[in-house]
Amino acid sequence: MTRPISRIDLNLLGVFEAIYSRGGVTAAARHLHLTQSAISHSLAKLRVAFDDELFVRFGNAMVPTALARAIIGPVRDALGMVEQALVAAARFDPATTQRSFRIGLRQANEARFFADLVSRALAQAPGATLVSVNFRRSEIAAALAHGELDMAIDVPSAASEGLLAEPLRTDTMVVAARRGHPAVDGAIDLATYLACDHVHASPRSTGLGLEDQALATKGLSRTVRVRCQNIWSAWQTVARSDMILTLLDAHARALRPVADHQVLPLPFPIAAWPLQLLWHESAAQDPGNAWLRALVQETFAGSMP
Repeated sequence: MTRPISRIDLNLLGVFEAIYSRGGVTAAARHLHLTQSAISHSLAKLRVAFDDELFVRFGNAMVPTALARAIIGPVRDALGMVEQALVAAARFDPATTQRSFRIGLRQANEARFFADLVSRALAQAPGATLVSVNFRRSEIAAALAHGELDMAIDVPSAASEGLLAEPLRTDTMVVAARRGHPAVDGAIDLATYLACDHVHASPRSTGLGLEDQALATKGLSRTVRVRCQNIWSAWQTVARSDMILTLLDAHARALRPVADHQVLPLPFPIAAWPLQLLWHESAAQDPGNAWLRALVQETFAGSMP
């Protein structure tokens, strides 16, 4: 006869094992710190669920039926696995973990940040796996809620409302031009900025950047001659042309070893760029997630330019 697992409460299996091991309802109640009435009620539910008496009285003892003897081994195995899973969930040891962590990162943030995080993480957790995942901003909340991402690093947006967040840093925008640029030498004004051709870094193939939006409020626009998918390519393009690049100051500092461009203040006001760490409330109490969140904070505080 088929017995759907949905009909059996996990707590009932614990009662079954206690009666089997202790030889009776009274001893099981004492072991589980429950009343004898509660144990008897649970046994009645078990008998209905299994369509079997499970235990029959023989003198002063409760003797297991053939079915009870047949299932006690699997039941004990199942309870043991559940207990191990609960212990593992409540305890996280970086030194022994084999866990894989998925971190939502934009390409520019991966270039400036991920290698440092990997070094720190693997020094503490050599068996862990770290995966950098690009993401659509509109889908970030769902990805975190469904466990497709463990955490993400991004700017505040409507899509991140309702997520748990911690600030990481606030960056300003700057302008990069190659040394020896014919129109830029140690400073840049708005007229020169608008007269130059620009390279723009974005994983999107179309759309305005924050700098374009700020210019549009003044009725101005710039000429974007080249779009790159990532900031590293854009930085290299600046090195080989007279185009200029608008980027975050932290990105420019991280890319200085690649090519030592002029890095100049942006010649018009633009809102600061507050970067934050995001995660879903379902991961708030996860010790592994908390460990990596702390490591992200430590990395930004201790090693970011």
